[in-house]
Amino acid sequence: MKKTMLIIGILILIFTVATACLNNREVPMINIDESIKMYIVADPHYMSEKMTEDSDIYTNYLNSVDRMMRYTGVFLDVVEDDIKNDKPDIVVFPGDLTNNGSKVNHLEFEKRLERIKKTGAKVYVVPGNHDLNNGKALHFKDDKIYITDNINEKDFTEIYSDYGYDEAISRDENTLSYLVKPYKNFWLLMLDTTKDYPEPGGYINRDTLNWIVSCSNMAKEENAEIIVVMHHNLLDHSDIIWEDYTVDNNTSVLNTFHEIGIQVVLSGHIHIQDFKSHTSVETGNTIYDIATSSLPVFTHQYGQLIYSPSNGYDYETIKLDVEKYALENNLEDENLLSFNEYAEQFFVDNLCHTHKDSIELLDIPDEYKEEVYKTVAEMNKKYFSGYRNESLKELIETKGFEIVEGLGECFIQEYIMGMIKDQNADNNKLHIPIK
Repeated sequence: MKKTMLIIGILILIFTVATACLNNREVPMINIDESIKMYIVADPHYMSEKMTEDSDIYTNYLNSVDRMMRYTGVFLDVVEDDIKNDKPDIVVFPGDLTNNGSKVNHLEFEKRLERIKKTGAKVYVVPGNHDLNNGKALHFKDDKIYITDNINEKDFTEIYSDYGYDEAISRDENTLSYLVKPYKNFWLLMLDTTKDYPEPGGYINRDTLNWIVSCSNMAKEENAEIIVVMHHNLLDHSDIIWEDYTVDNNTSVLNTFHEIGIQVVLSGHIHIQDFKSHTSVETGNTIYDIATSSLPVFTHQYGQLIYSPSNGYDYETIKLDVEKYALENNLEDENLLSFNEYAEQFFVDNLCHTHKDSIELLDIPDEYKEEVYKTVAEMNKKYFSGYRNESLKELIETKGFEIVEGLGECFIQEYIMGMIKDQNADNNKLHIPIK
């Protein structure tokens, strides 16, 4: 009997040591003189080729959205190559993983994440408003549009179990939010912020805020840095485009984040590259909300965040080199081989058509309308890419801007003046010192 108990004890000891070693290997520490690199791939809106076909109705759909849907797979291929070459430690996807939540899209997207994870990167996802319970999960076939299977919350956690949910040290009971610690002293609070799938608006309820506070307390007990990844924006990134982009109760969320000392929030959703910050008078804490632009939207880039315990955070965008990828992989698609020119023209033609409709309504001569349109198109390119005030002087001196200034109160004038108000010359590089 004693011998049996001894053997059992030894086995328990071996198991305990083995588990401890495993945990140490899986959850390393970032030392003071080390850093970690994180990629932020926002709003990829992946659409499987199985869901599309060359047809008039599909072409019309492609031309009706700001996203370059035809090449979402190619964009992710380029990101995957960058990950293989650059070997970031962490890759996060802050929502809108798929185009309108088709089950096929999700299953294929998960396979892509599997390949990324095999590079050694830790991969984490949260859903965006497009990803769940979406009745517009589309299948283009026989020059018709069909509604195909979408997924619900349970499906999402099952499909993406290996990308945060099984690793979570805590999960919110009310949402698909969770807490992970990829490093012992660096944790990620992955927040599900959609108010009502698939509606675009965002919200964080009181119970979830209480859970966030408990997560922060856990991190403080272990002296861990904690940052937030969420789909919707914490702060307004535009004076004219904020409804359904900023979380509805951002004042309450801000107060909570300030109280617990959150410094960095990574978001997406709005599809523009932008930095905003807010400093609390009460606590002196400053929160930076970094909105990374959508992968399939001009200028087709993702974010890179480097964290050092001694230096803080350094963020910059990395533009996809689609032309290089096309050459190296012997692709014959001329759009990809001359992608920079193609992407710019696509953006102007597709995104700016809504503005063109507004311009057409203006009570001004046709030649003036053309000048206004040119100015709007150029400013949009700078605005979405994050270079708000690059060449601002030249744009202000254009005939189109002069005409806009002289207009009565209207959307176009408000839109242009709103862009000019943003005095951040470069929203593509940011240093956040350690607090």
